[in-house]
Amino acid sequence: MVFSKFKNRFTRECQGVACIEIGIATFLMIVLAAFGLDLSLIIFGMDLNDSACRDAARSAAQQSTQAKALQAAQSQLSTHATDGFWVSQPILKSAAAPDFVYNDFQGNPPANISPYVTVTSLVSIRCPAPILFFGASFIKSGKIQFARKYTFPIVKQKFYG
Repeated sequence: MVFSKFKNRFTRECQGVACIEIGIATFLMIVLAAFGLDLSLIIFGMDLNDSACRDAARSAAQQSTQAKALQAAQSQLSTHATDGFWVSQPILKSAAAPDFVYNDFQGNPPANISPYVTVTSLVSIRCPAPILFFGASFIKSGKIQFARKYTFPIVKQKFYG
């Protein structure tokens, strides 16, 4: 009986505080989950673009002419399949310099410089949850574009002279 007068001192008298705490925690968890989803899609898209561009540059470096190298790079980029909605298919940024360069020096490379090919690929990533910070939108159109550039030495080169 001695502890009966201290019973109300150690128990919570406000019964609605737990509901408020759960509501705030739920809201924060939803925001963090949406941010995590955006971040994981961005990381996946960047990794896909990196590997697609590297494979395209390797494939282009094994060709003997610029036309064959361009065709090989585009073919290699098309093999990296995506869903097409959240992460777009990797494409060649353009078929002209500086995005695609096939420099074989017409078979006569200068000293200490090897023939090379440069490939730039592009991918668009759509974020499911917009990233807003006090009304400022960091993604205006809902899509983020990432480009990746690789340069590899041309390995099947015939030298004249």
